[in-house]
Amino acid sequence: MSRSILIIGAERGLGLGLARIFFNSGWNVTATARAGDDCAGLVAVGSRDPARLSVAYIDVTRAEQIPEFKTRLGDSAFDIVFLVAGIYGPLHNSVIEASDDELLHIMLTNCFGPARLARHLLDRLICPGGTLAFMSSHRASIEMNVEPKLPLELYRASKVALNMLARGIYADHAAEGVTVLSLHPGWVATAMGTLDGTVEAEIEVEESVNGLYRVLDQHAGSGRNLYLDWTGATLPW
Repeated sequence: MSRSILIIGAERGLGLGLARIFFNSGWNVTATARAGDDCAGLVAVGSRDPARLSVAYIDVTRAEQIPEFKTRLGDSAFDIVFLVAGIYGPLHNSVIEASDDELLHIMLTNCFGPARLARHLLDRLICPGGTLAFMSSHRASIEMNVEPKLPLELYRASKVALNMLARGIYADHAAEGVTVLSLHPGWVATAMGTLDGTVEAEIEVEESVNGLYRVLDQHAGSGRNLYLDWTGATLPW
């Protein structure tokens, strides 16, 4: 029986790369975008076997969309739910400069929205053995935050909060056999990773998603809460 994954935020970048590698590895893939986003890349991924790839629509910042989204999923259940959607935030990324709207947007998009949606999707995990994966960052590590004067305050804070909320889900549901993984994809050559081409990334999308696939293959269903990078290395909280 084919395994199934739900990827939240998959119309481009890392989400699209993950949809491609899981699909090409024989998984059934449900991939999401926001209504109105260009999903041509996802359609192309599934063109070889359209029955194994479906596209659904959800904006993680919009709680009112969750009931209809779950209804459209029907009775689908998933081995993995991977919440990928995220943003860098304003270029200044400064607590001092940020407006209330900027603070709200990055926190809703990067942590509160994904964690809220994840809790609503727990009943769609195949358990025991189901896995929630969150796209975190090495910038979420408090111990590793020793780089001065980087414009990353808001992004760091949002990803730290995401790790904490993910940990809370694990604490509440570990007894049911749920695995929760917080994953750093590397500094990847995506629009977000390069700030739309203004900075140079370290790795390409293919290297990152291949690594993330191997990490998930190794740790999904382990019943653990882990903070790992795309090579499988453990990161300090």
